[in-house]
Amino acid sequence: MFLVRSARRVPPAAARACVLAVLAAWPTPALPQASPGFTLCVTPQPPACALAAKAAPSCDAEIEAYVALVFRYRECLAHETERAVAQSNDVIDGWRCKRFGDRCRR
Repeated sequence: MFLVRSARRVPPAAARACVLAVLAAWPTPALPQASPGFTLCVTPQPPACALAAKAAPSCDAEIEAYVALVFRYRECLAHETERAVAQSNDVIDGWRCKRFGDRCRR
């Protein structure tokens, strides 16, 4: 076994940089992602001021923005539902055409 008597101390800035590099490379949980061909509809989060014990007039604009986001979220879900149903119908029709000769598009 080798003993190193003249081991140098790592400067604190270098140690911090090393720790930050390790943390940056650490795997993180995946965020929601859209399926190929689909748009991701992100659920709006209520503003923090809405959860406060007392209602503040300064929260009005945040609540209005939140309501607008909820309506856009509902529209997104409706659009993606229609697209998913259309895609599944296309897949089913294509399979039935190949399997049974039914619903073949000409």
